[in-house]
Amino acid sequence: MAFIELPTADLTASTFKSKANKWVKTPGLVDLQVNGFAGVDFNSPGLTSDSLQLSLEAMLATGVTACLPTIITGSETHLHTCFSALEKAKNSSRLAKTMVAGYHLEGPFLSKLPGYSGCHPVEAMCAADPEMFLRLQQAAGGNIRLVTLAPEVEGAIAFIEKLVQDRIIVSLGHTAADNETIQQAVDAGARLSTHLGNGTCPELHKNNNPIIAQLSEDRLSASFIADGYHLSPDVLKAYLRAKCTERVILVTDATAGAAAPQGRYKLGNSELQRETEPVILDPQTSRPVGSAVTLDQCVRNVINWYDMPLKEAVSWAAENPLQLLNSVKVKTQLSTREQTVWWKEEEEEWQVKAARSGKFLFEN
Repeated sequence: MAFIELPTADLTASTFKSKANKWVKTPGLVDLQVNGFAGVDFNSPGLTSDSLQLSLEAMLATGVTACLPTIITGSETHLHTCFSALEKAKNSSRLAKTMVAGYHLEGPFLSKLPGYSGCHPVEAMCAADPEMFLRLQQAAGGNIRLVTLAPEVEGAIAFIEKLVQDRIIVSLGHTAADNETIQQAVDAGARLSTHLGNGTCPELHKNNNPIIAQLSEDRLSASFIADGYHLSPDVLKAYLRAKCTERVILVTDATAGAAAPQGRYKLGNSELQRETEPVILDPQTSRPVGSAVTLDQCVRNVINWYDMPLKEAVSWAAENPLQLLNSVKVKTQLSTREQTVWWKEEEEEWQVKAARSGKFLFEN
């Protein structure tokens, strides 16, 4: 296993080229929701450039060539400190400048209702606050590119319109909104559902509920955590059919326990226990409160569950999220030319053999 920074943007080494010719080449994977990775928590104020670099190297080894580090609900002071630390660490890491396409703010403008709040601290949730967001955006160097919110919170619809005007992607999540409110949010410019099927009450009306309302809205793409725990394969299959292949996005929603051994890890002020499976369960409810899956495993999962080709599965984790990011023409436009993954089928499963993000190359 090797991680190198290439002297030029071209891959000219004959030894690599000879091996790469035997592999299947696809666009690089893009993870729109990652809270931490390889033992590193992005929601901790003490994040350093070295720890960010370490987590991104581990992420690149899984085929992720671009990502949105995600900060979840917390007090404004906590969020401000986390974004400041992220931005400082990114600016001090050459790999981060290539791989970090911006940041994802998930909360604090979410539903406080039981079930819908998920693992987010209810005491830190609040009404939509454009002035708070501007302060956080300043701390983030203007790099918050995606905001997940619940459209029913006070002031949300006008806030969505403002975010869209400022070329920020708005996603709906942790929401108990009725059909009419979801339609208002989409009319205002919301374009994505965050980890659809999760962050909801376990008991819903069989037809009139936020999941059905978002599944049936063709203007919304939807992200899914394909780990087999957040959604069972049969439920996910129905959701995928509703969204159609062009509106499906795979994400990990990974925490620091992803690509890491068993043990205890932080998610902001919370402590999570990672066991052998790539999921963190609430010991009281047995419901997922965190993910430890990697995006290449999500790709393998949908291939195995639905007997689908590598190309289509990769499109859900590469082209579709890339298209969404590039749809809001901002200063960072990602290109597939220097974002590449090479796969090889081993023991009937596709494994990442190499991944390139700009001048950085991982080779297994």
